Amino acid sequence: MKYLIGIDDHDSYKFGCTTHFSVILTSYLYKNHNTILLDLPYLVRLNPNIPWKTRGNASIKLIVEFNGTKKELADIIFSYSVKYVKNVSLALEHGRRPGIAIIEYDKYKSLFEKLYDFYIKGILDIIPIDYAKKFAEKNDIEIRGDRGIIGSIAALGMSGDYTYELITYRKKENWLKKRMINEDSVKRVDEETFPLTFANYDYINDSPLITPHGSDPILYGIRGTSIEHLIKAMELIESNEDINFFAVFKTNQNTDIHFQKVGNRFYQQIKKVIQIKNIKILEGGDVMIRTTDDDILFVYKETGELNSAAKLLKEGDEIVAYGAIKPSITYGKIIELERFEILKLNDLQLVNPKCPVCGGPTKSLGKNKGYKCKKCKYIINTANKSMKNIIRNLSLGIYQTRAYRHLTRPIFLTLENNNQSFHEERKFLYMYRSELYKLDYHL
Repeated sequence: MKYLIGIDDHDSYKFGCTTHFSVILTSYLYKNHNTILLDLPYLVRLNPNIPWKTRGNASIKLIVEFNGTKKELADIIFSYSVKYVKNVSLALEHGRRPGIAIIEYDKYKSLFEKLYDFYIKGILDIIPIDYAKKFAEKNDIEIRGDRGIIGSIAALGMSGDYTYELITYRKKENWLKKRMINEDSVKRVDEETFPLTFANYDYINDSPLITPHGSDPILYGIRGTSIEHLIKAMELIESNEDINFFAVFKTNQNTDIHFQKVGNRFYQQIKKVIQIKNIKILEGGDVMIRTTDDDILFVYKETGELNSAAKLLKEGDEIVAYGAIKPSITYGKIIELERFEILKLNDLQLVNPKCPVCGGPTKSLGKNKGYKCKKCKYIINTANKSMKNIIRNLSLGIYQTRAYRHLTRPIFLTLENNNQSFHEERKFLYMYRSELYKLDYHL
């Protein structure tokens, strides 16, 4: 029988990773319970604004064939889950509360819209654990565990545009050692595979973007839209350690799914047309924007090009602001921008009028007292300034942070999952199953 499995919250700040658990779990189920993976695993990023989220706020979806009931499958998986969080990730010691969710494939098809809405809610909003448990009970979803149930159910509903991520994993004896990736080899990946792989190297800070910074099992992860090119990239990257195993995930990363629905509450995404009232460049380089609607927007220095563009905005400019609503001790509510689209630029400036006699510049004689020519001393009896067209070093269009969030779609990226993608996935899946069978991982 076909089942969908959702998995979440198996990592900790010290060790482990939910994607790592999903790969060794799939291998364990294949070898010990004849459970066949029917599609690539799914890496599902959820609400990026939750303050208590895990590092990447990711859950996993697996689609499998299993000869047994969903209760039996849940018992097998959760038993393996308990071993992983005790012996590998130490998740319980670091406040993690792993969970799983399982539904029959036929039931999933009939509940598709409800599950999809739960998935979108998991990206947009905060879902209480009690709500998730009631949702599971009402829709006959088998659950085990605690808070991870929320992300697990959300993962079941993932649908729509996707990209891929190839993740390589380290041998356990290397987890506490510094990752040593040859930077030139990462640049070569860009030269030979961009834009079918992307976000590999930060050329401004001169450092790779593919490596995490913690002691988790991941060596590096490569993002892209072609499995063939992801494999090629892996072959090009040079490291001082051998890869233990790797997997390719379908993922909602870089799809802008977090802007599909927006809201106006804390920790929700917002997309809003606003008019600039004024901007202030703060000490350190952050930009604070006040709008005519009394919204307060922040564009942080780390956003790079977005921050540079924000510094050039001025009163009267009109933009579409894309960002996250966050609480602030100082301002109550702020919007942290990750992108804006300029709709209209105010290219007019009020200036003192030119002298009508000699054409020279004038100076104000005081409020409503007129102007005096600096050259011929002629007095102009008017309180009105003149309008002058000015050159703006901005143009209409989109400006975006270079510090990608997981869900942010790069401006250049075209999402097109077509027949070629399907054939690539089928080809890789057959190979991947054989690799899963070879994998020898003991908890």
